[in-house]
Amino acid sequence: MFMLILWIHIAFGFLALGTAGLALGSAKGAALHRRVGQVYVCAMFGVSATSLALVTLRPNAFLLAIAIFSFFLVFTGWRAGVVRDGCPRALDHAVGALMALAGLAMLGAGAAGLAGAGGAAPVILLVFGAIGLTMALSDWRDWRAGPVTGKERISRHLTRMLGGTIAAITAAVTTNATFLPELVAWLGPTAVLTPVIFWWNARILRERAA
Repeated sequence: MFMLILWIHIAFGFLALGTAGLALGSAKGAALHRRVGQVYVCAMFGVSATSLALVTLRPNAFLLAIAIFSFFLVFTGWRAGVVRDGCPRALDHAVGALMALAGLAMLGAGAAGLAGAGGAAPVILLVFGAIGLTMALSDWRDWRAGPVTGKERISRHLTRMLGGTIAAITAAVTTNATFLPELVAWLGPTAVLTPVIFWWNARILRERAA
């Protein structure tokens, strides 16, 4: 059973990576972008569901935390794209609370790990936990200020979808590029591609303002 779910998980991952490339290369807002984006979201949700099944069969708190973080990125990116009025629903708050709790747990486990045996895993938990918790808190801050619409909504959609793509790339790198140091494999894609997200966000916000 475990191996069957693992192969399904891998298939969803390949589908997510392929459709992410098509979505990035297509005109934003066009029919192709929307359709490919929907397949990408479904594939990433499939990755999350199979991750949950895998850690249920073979408990692994580290991988569970990473799975929650990846799901949060794609879910919030998808919601930013489809909820055009910018008003959060109960489900949005629930997923945000899940990420906030997971982020706190990741930070606590990472700090405890550094104080103990050390290694790469505590650093990874600290980095991803900090990112996830910051995003969850920023969502609530923005919602308190009013609906997230216009260029801010598009910016959030872009940031979170690209974040989910980084998560998928990271999974592929950590699985296949086993010759790389663990920290490089886990954090390298984030370090390389995060500046691209900032650049793309600045471009969108500037174009929308103009």
